[in-house]
Order: sequence, then C-alpha cells, then structure tokens
Amino acid sequence: MRRLRLRYESGPRRGDELIFSGPRVRIGRSRTNSLVLTETDTPFSSGRHAEALNERGAWWIVDSGSTNGTFVNGAPVQRCRLRTGDVVAFGDDRFVVSDGRRVWLATAAAAVLAGIAAAGYVAYRRTPIPVEQIAAIAARSVYAVAIDDNSRRSIVGTAFAVDGDGLLATNAHIVEVLRQRGTLAKASAVRAIAIHGDTYEVRQIVAGTVDPSWQSGSLRADVGILHLERGAAIVPLPLAGAAAFARLQRGMSLASFGFPGVSTDPQKPRGRLSVDVVGDVREDYVQTGLAIAPGTSGSPVFDNQGAVIAIVAGGDFVKGANGALVPSGSQANWAISVARIRGLLGGKR
Repeated sequence: MRRLRLRYESGPRRGDELIFSGPRVRIGRSRTNSLVLTETDTPFSSGRHAEALNERGAWWIVDSGSTNGTFVNGAPVQRCRLRTGDVVAFGDDRFVVSDGRRVWLATAAAAVLAGIAAAGYVAYRRTPIPVEQIAAIAARSVYAVAIDDNSRRSIVGTAFAVDGDGLLATNAHIVEVLRQRGTLAKASAVRAIAIHGDTYEVRQIVAGTVDPSWQSGSLRADVGILHLERGAAIVPLPLAGAAAFARLQRGMSLASFGFPGVSTDPQKPRGRLSVDVVGDVREDYVQTGLAIAPGTSGSPVFDNQGAVIAIVAGGDFVKGANGALVPSGSQANWAISVARIRGLLGGKR
C-alpha cells in the first residue's frame, strides 16, 4: 500500500517528516487522531478537522466540517486528491506532501516497520522536539496524586493520563498507599484526589489496579492504573512503542515531569520538568538522574520526540536530618518501560 508522507513546512518541527499507512488517517487537535495538530490558546484547527483517505492507490484529503477549513495550495477544499509537492494546511499547521513511493528497506528494518504499521500509521521524526514543547505536552496531562483529609492535603505521587475517559498511570506502590489509607473505600471521609497542575482542578480517584506480577516493596512491575470519577474528558499522553525503548542508548536525552513532595504546594501544585540522559538500560528498566525524589514516583519519562517511554519507579534515597527521605546524590534512579502500562491497558492503547 502506498504511504502518505507529510513534511512540516514551518514551526519548531519544520523539516520533520511523518509517514502514514492504512486506509484512513484522522487529523485534528484531539489526541485520538492519527495526526494531532498544534494546540494553542486560540487554535484555528478543530478537534476533528479532516481525514486523509487511501482510495485506489491515491491519497485524498477530506475536510470533516472544520471551523476554519482545509486548504490545499492556498485554496479551501472539501475533497481533493493529493499530489507530491502539494501544500496542505489545517489551521496553524502546514505540510508538504512528499513522494510516497515504496522505499526498499533492509529485511530487519522492514519487519519492524510492518509491525508498527499494523496499528494503522507510522510516524518518523528526524529531529528532536524542543524540551519546552515537551513541558507543554506534559502540563496538559500530568496530575499530582494527593490524599485529602478534611481539606488537609499531602502529595503522595504523580500520575499521567493514558485514556481520555479518566485513566491515569502511576506506580503500584502509589495505589497501595491509597488503599492502605482507606481513601478508595466508598464510605471513607479521607479522599484520594488527582490535581491537575497549573489549573488546580481536582478529580476524585475512585479505584486503582496494579500489575498482577508486582509484589509490595519491589521495583519490578511497579506500575498501576488510577480510575477517576466521571467527568470531562482528559488529554492522554502519547505512549512510545517497544521499538523506541529498544533504541535507547547511554547518553540519549530524556525528560520527566512530576511533583516532588517536599517542594510542591498541595493546594496549588506546579509540575517540575527535569532533563537528563540515559545512564544505563537493563531489560525493561532505564537508569537516569532526572531529579527523582519522593512525590515524583509515577512521573512520565519522555523521549526526545515527546512520547512517554518509561515511568519513574524509584530512586536511591536516604533519611535526612528531619527523618524525611531525600535523594542520596548517587542518581541511581530507575524508570520502567511504558510497555508495562500498555499491558495493563490491554487493547485500549
């Protein structure tokens, strides 16, 4: 099947190329789309903006009733066949259609490509995205996990959205803390809450699940899912695939976003971005610095493409002068491959 290649014409990702396969590519600001458009304070693109359809060996762009229209070479279109060199615009984003002819790959690379393409599309990016863009992506979807006891709050960890209907990923040991405090019981006066950084909006956590192979006190398989009360849709973070984790090497850049308990205001928590590099990779675990501290357990770890590649699991802590746990300074901190989260979600992601 002929693939659709779109190259960013402008913006911080200018020159990056996206490659799509499959019969349909959904385009819009919503995170459920195959091609997610830029989110701004005053966006010109729609949540469901357009679709690219592969019909009889050719790609067509079809507007989905967007507010501000879809344009090809500067002209508004409802349905238009795409050709190499066409400039396609959706609100703030402009792309050039590249040559979509088959590219012959080495056998091993082709096998990897075919496996990823089965999900419906493949995306390649040639250059890392700026860390400030990663921070903006994270800020929309990362939550402080806290216990609320008669309006007295304490930060116990971090979680991030993995499903628009109210599922957050975190560590199994965070779920265990909430259960031990009785916060997940229906009649409990002490509540488990998720606080969205920056907006400070609060949602109650009503249930939690953990990886069935996790054992209390163990780093292995220390992942869990928190279920929020019913409410407005949340913005899930993109999860990296197994191939991205397999490519990790010492020295590659990483970023995390979380809520260190000692320096976070539980009433108005602000997430902290930390940037470091891969120190080592062992099986499904990556060692890195990333200023990991109590409260950042469950934080998403991003690769240089802005996808979550791992989840913070634990660090090398010692007791400080007041008895509180503080980083030892060894930076022997570990994160677990996001594949564990995908396993808990089943077919949802």
